[in-house]
Amino acid sequence: MRSQLIVDRMLVVQASNVLYDERFHHGVNIIHGSNGSGKSTLADFIFFGLGGDLREWKPYASRAEAVMLQITTPQGVLTTRRYVSSDASRPMDIFFGSMEEALSAGSDLWQCYPYSRPDRGYSFSQILFRAIGLPEAISDGASNLTMHQILRMLYVDQLTPIQRIFRVDSWDTWQTRQAIGELLAGIGGYELYDRQILLRETEKKYKEISTALTNLMAVASGYGEQILVEHIEAGIANADLERTRLLAAIDALSDDDDHDDASQALKAARAEALKAFRTSRRRVVDLTDAIETLGYEIADADAFLEHLRESLRDFDDAALTFSALGRLEFDYCPSCFAVVHEKAADHCQLCDQPHVLGADDSRTLAVRLDLQMQLRESTGLQEERRAELATMTANLRVAKLELRRATTTIEVSRTGPATKREASVAELSRKVGFIDSQLEVLQRRLELGRNIRVLSLQKEGLNADVSRLRSEVEAIGRSQDQRKRSAYTLISNEAKALLDDDLEEHSDFGQIDYIDFSFAEDWIAINKDKNRAGSASGMVVLKNSFAAATLLASIADKRFCLPRWMLFDNVEDKGMVEERSWNFQRLLVSRSKQAENLHQIIFTTSKIAPELESSNLVVGRKYTKAAPSLAIVGQLGSPLP
Repeated sequence: MRSQLIVDRMLVVQASNVLYDERFHHGVNIIHGSNGSGKSTLADFIFFGLGGDLREWKPYASRAEAVMLQITTPQGVLTTRRYVSSDASRPMDIFFGSMEEALSAGSDLWQCYPYSRPDRGYSFSQILFRAIGLPEAISDGASNLTMHQILRMLYVDQLTPIQRIFRVDSWDTWQTRQAIGELLAGIGGYELYDRQILLRETEKKYKEISTALTNLMAVASGYGEQILVEHIEAGIANADLERTRLLAAIDALSDDDDHDDASQALKAARAEALKAFRTSRRRVVDLTDAIETLGYEIADADAFLEHLRESLRDFDDAALTFSALGRLEFDYCPSCFAVVHEKAADHCQLCDQPHVLGADDSRTLAVRLDLQMQLRESTGLQEERRAELATMTANLRVAKLELRRATTTIEVSRTGPATKREASVAELSRKVGFIDSQLEVLQRRLELGRNIRVLSLQKEGLNADVSRLRSEVEAIGRSQDQRKRSAYTLISNEAKALLDDDLEEHSDFGQIDYIDFSFAEDWIAINKDKNRAGSASGMVVLKNSFAAATLLASIADKRFCLPRWMLFDNVEDKGMVEERSWNFQRLLVSRSKQAENLHQIIFTTSKIAPELESSNLVVGRKYTKAAPSLAIVGQLGSPLP
């Protein structure tokens, strides 16, 4: 599946007032007007509406309440909504359908997704990545790439220095830039990034296990070899034998007792022993019941998880069948068996609702995401239940030991102090109590030893997994060197072709043999010379040509993951003469018309080429300072429908 993004419509609102509402189309879209008329504001709204993290708004833009975008993706039509704010990391509302449907839909039909990936559920970047067809990728810094990071390369703005490929970001790293560039150039592919995601998660688990093991080893450091499970189990077995022998000795002495009335001290001891026994028994009963209940919950959850997995498999099978066969035609109603009357070709045969392009796909995506989210959340809860079960089982073993100790105390207290053998019984009882204390300590130490052994095995296994995954990532990286050379060469050739067509009388590039660039180091160079252009306007042409080249390369090569979409807001920046800007505009239009695959280019200009001004490539009207792009300051538009 080719990655794809088309912005169909943008709506900017202030309460119930429409500030901007225009439709966009495939191919080239031109937003034009005089300087200061709000063209860059519209570009910022597109950037923000697609997931960009924009915090500093122009005065007019900050008066808007929200921006909505209808986008078409390979998975269907979606509508996004984000509320304008100076706060960072704003969430996004997503409606799985067209904007017309979204505007009339209740709030319960919208889904709100956070900016960052939550512990459970999805971030809006994950939703859009899946819809657009982008693999979920990570940078070397182990943070997931977001729509904001992707748009840093797809949005060529005015504020970023002209020597840079990527839009400036305060949390930028070379690893992030390299990951973005290689992802969009289709160098990593799904296989590499899947391995990287798994490697990151495995390294995280390894670190957590190592920390937990280190803490347990610190607790156990004073025990030496006595923390070994085999030694502890042998110690418990020996203590049990000695305890049995002592109880038998007490019974033998008690058989010859004179059974005198117990003293007040003995009665108090018996009462205390009975109280401890009841408390221990209640704890054992409660833990046993809780473990049994939790076991039932785990069994039910396992069945539910399997049901979700089966539902996903059935869902994929149904989607594949629908893709292969198309819509079903009914001669008779499947409910009442009446003859189905003929409907228009673009309407449902049963309910007569009109078919909306992409609507079925977007609903399919919504259902699939819901199933995947349920599966992910349920799996996480099941892991928590199993961890809780392990803890409760360990606590039950300790509680049973305490119960046995309390039971012994009662048995001993019932024998009473024998008048002739009181000293012997007391001494034997003291020894039994000491052994019971030893057993309790040993049992807790045994649980500690078992935990250390389990964590050690887990650490060993995770270490092996990390080593294996690192080797796989390195091997895949080596195998993709050829793909990297191919993708970079294609971008370089496309950029060279655009620069070769720059107006000769204004060009200061000289002889161009090839274009060099580095995503990681964020630079572009001609023949390895980063300062080849002698003017600022020449650097603008170089930067725009490189951005356009990546887009054109993605159109020509299906292995690129760049979603065949680009936004330019600086086609005549830095004092460029209008003829040079017109030439670049014409090059974009010409290359777009020659492209065979679906794509979208949006650019703003204050110096539109004369033949383009009245063409159908223009979006909206011409904007001026007196009539800016946003209908604010006494020019508020019509209320929302």
